[in-house]
This record gives sequence, structure tokens and C-alpha cells, in this order.
Amino acid sequence: MPLFGGDTKVTDFVKAEDVRMLTGISASDFHFENQEDPEKALDELLNKWIEQIASHIHVRLGRTVDPNSDEALAIKDILLRTVAKLVAVAQQQRSSPVIQIGDFAVSILNTAEVTKDLNSELMPFKKSRISIFSSADCYEEDGDGV
Repeated sequence: MPLFGGDTKVTDFVKAEDVRMLTGISASDFHFENQEDPEKALDELLNKWIEQIASHIHVRLGRTVDPNSDEALAIKDILLRTVAKLVAVAQQQRSSPVIQIGDFAVSILNTAEVTKDLNSELMPFKKSRISIFSSADCYEEDGDGV
């Protein structure tokens, strides 16, 4: 089920170009020089990340978002900023050397840091369900008032 309702694909709502504008990345930053079309390869990677982060958001919200609603722009902003965080982590992992501690422990960046704030950012958009238990049995007093 898509994040945005109707026929709207998430990559039509949040575009690779939006991520490029926010982060300032280019195909050379991701070493796509060996690709036939480096710009297309970067756009494909960004679209994949947009879809993945949209999936994280959809799971946390538990519903689709009407692309014409007031909240759609806010959700788009959260999606765009989270993808930008993923771009930053990917760039950092590519430029930072792997650090070896001792004989066997290796320290690398944790990509879970990218999505850890999603729950708090999406809290205003979550809809709560309240379950109410009701007994339809009639209450009867016995003759003693008990």
C-alpha cells in the first residue's frame, strides 16, 4: 500500500531532484563514473531510498496520506529530510575509513540512526484508536437492593 493515496507514486510526490537540491549531491559524489549514465544511476538510487523511507513512514503511521490534505506537505518534508540524512550517512560511510578496534571489532556508522527520530516526528499525524468495552446486559436488582 503506498504512503500517499490514490494513483500518486511516492517518487512523484518527493522527487530525486528534491533530494539533490537539499543535499547538493551529484553523481560524482557517489562514484558513478563507471555507469553509462551517472545522473540516471544517482536518480535510481535516490528513488530507491525515497521508497524505502516512505515505507518506514507508512508502517509507523499505519495508513495512507491524502496527497491533497494539509498534512501531506508536512509528511513530504519529513520524508525528504530523512532521505537527506540517509544521503549524508552514505557519503560519510564512503569517505570515512573503517576503524578497527583491537583484533576483530570494527566500528562503522549505524544507519538505524537515520530513522530513529521518525516515531517522534510522526507523532502529531498518528491516529489513535480507542477500544471501549460495553456490556449490553441489563442490570437487575434483586429484591434486597443488592
